[in-house]
Amino acid sequence: MRRILALLIVASLLVPLACGQRGEPVAEQPAGEAAAALAAGEIRWLSYGDGVAKAAAENKPMLIDFWTDWCHWCKVMDKDTYGNEEVRRRLVQHFITVKVDAESAQPQGGQGAATGIALASSFQVTAYPTTWFVDSHGEKIDALPGFVPPDQFTAILDYIASGAYKTQTFVDYQASRG
Repeated sequence: MRRILALLIVASLLVPLACGQRGEPVAEQPAGEAAAALAAGEIRWLSYGDGVAKAAAENKPMLIDFWTDWCHWCKVMDKDTYGNEEVRRRLVQHFITVKVDAESAQPQGGQGAATGIALASSFQVTAYPTTWFVDSHGEKIDALPGFVPPDQFTAILDYIASGAYKTQTFVDYQASRG
């Protein structure tokens, strides 16, 4: 599979904005009802198992947010990036959104599902937050470690949602958009 060069470039610049050690706890944000979330332009965070099923059913890529309750940059990502109106609009329209507590021993999507710990390991997550993009067939597209500001994140969302990652680098995609 072709790696997304530009995501890696952006990620390497932003890795210092990731959590690598324990900090202060924060409460998980509750998910709202699907219809209300769509009408309000709010992100509906699903469990991993539910997200995989919904991505396949709706033929949409999945965004997986790996987080921990002690991660400062996870809180900033939630507030500043996922709280941004343009980011929310793109996510609601074009993605299935999943949150995985990377330190959870609970199944992430029902009886027999993988735990948050197992999922973080299988996705080779080593810093928080880490955002993974996965296509509707469950194929991993690429990872984006660390905090990403809203303006950069919207460009990456557009790149993934358009499918341009399949045929061109992020740099070429950005240049073609003028």
